[in-house]
Amino acid sequence: MPEKIMFKSICYIGILMLVYVMAIPVQFAYAEGGRDPKASPPSDPVTGEIKRQEPSKSKKKKKKIKSATQNSVAATPKPLKKMRTTTPRIAESAPSGLPPVGETRFITNEVIVRFQLSSTAGSRNRAIRGLGMSHLGAETFHMSGVTVHRYRLDAGIDVRDTITRLEASAAVVNAQPNYLYVLQQSENISKLPQFSNDKIDLSEAHTMTKGANTRIAVIDTAVDGTHAEFLNSSISSFDVTDSGSNVDPHGTSIAGILAADSKLTGVAPDAEIVSIAAFSKDASGKTVGNTWTILEAMNVALKQKADILNMSFADPADPLLERAMKGAKKRNILPVAAAGNEGPDAATLFPAGYEAVIAVTATDTENKIYSKANTGEHVDVAAPGVGLLVLGNSAGFRTSSGTSMATAYISGIAALALSANPGADYATLRAMLENSTTDLGEPGKDSIFGAGIPSAAAAISALNN
Repeated sequence: MPEKIMFKSICYIGILMLVYVMAIPVQFAYAEGGRDPKASPPSDPVTGEIKRQEPSKSKKKKKKIKSATQNSVAATPKPLKKMRTTTPRIAESAPSGLPPVGETRFITNEVIVRFQLSSTAGSRNRAIRGLGMSHLGAETFHMSGVTVHRYRLDAGIDVRDTITRLEASAAVVNAQPNYLYVLQQSENISKLPQFSNDKIDLSEAHTMTKGANTRIAVIDTAVDGTHAEFLNSSISSFDVTDSGSNVDPHGTSIAGILAADSKLTGVAPDAEIVSIAAFSKDASGKTVGNTWTILEAMNVALKQKADILNMSFADPADPLLERAMKGAKKRNILPVAAAGNEGPDAATLFPAGYEAVIAVTATDTENKIYSKANTGEHVDVAAPGVGLLVLGNSAGFRTSSGTSMATAYISGIAALALSANPGADYATLRAMLENSTTDLGEPGKDSIFGAGIPSAAAAISALNN
């Protein structure tokens, strides 16, 4: 009996110890702050109310971060679409190119058109549609500062009517005829010595300079560079004519006055002559140039860095040519042009009539005015131009009269002054020509002789002082 009781006691004690050992981890967990998940929520020690359980700090913080991110995304506005901006188009303007009533000195089946820079190919095509026009070419003329298009008109289409209709288009700045110009010379059968050089004191001037390091652009007919008088001369030749039929001694005569250096003495024999053929014979045999070829010649002169433009031609007013003369002045290029040979009662001819141009009239051996010379307030200076011995083509010589020849003398004097005074600008050269003259006619500048005949020696000395 006692043995059974002892056995039971031992078993009972073993069971209690086993239960105690198994309960230790649970108690340990409670001691570390844990809570029995099956236990009732804790109550407030003061009110006895059951407290609402809050999530752990780590979870709460994580939840807040997530919520803030969501709010930030929702609050960010969508980027606005970039608005397209367009630069307003500036409409160019210019006076109408419609020729004056009665003006007929232009090619009767051509027009020159200046389009708006902002115009499209479509708007340009609409502007010319139905007008019977064929495109001949386009060119940027740098002296005039414009790009223009040249068109040929169908038979029977009137130039004036076409210009009026073109200028009614918003795509067109203006339109004008392709004006014609003729060389200013008159043939003379008499043969005279080279008196003209004495009239401008050339021998004295040549003791100081002969025009080295200057460039004179001769816009004329082609120069015969093979002439014996040019053996020691510097001549470069260009041709911008439509037909290339430019055999005429006029250009050679002008270049000879400037640079002959054998039997004849040129005004500036050491100057570089840039011969630009812009005049050629038309179907009737008349030697003419036109707006287009003359402006092309201006482009060549600019590219060749000419200092002086010799323009021994004249005829109608021309808006594009006027712009070119202003462009030359801005670039310190001196334009010199013939006043014309249509007589003292004739209207002003151009380009001599433009403010930027030195307009030249002609005098004879007695300093009398050439009987056929144009007159007017625009005349600036005079120079020998009657009965001059000049060059012909090949190895020939001839005599000639006209404001064309006188123009070459003034271009040569300007080259001498510039050679002696490198860097002299347009205003200085112009003042030199007008301030070194021998007054003729009425005291002071007049409409017949201008300021008078310049002295090459005095001009150089004036700039050197």
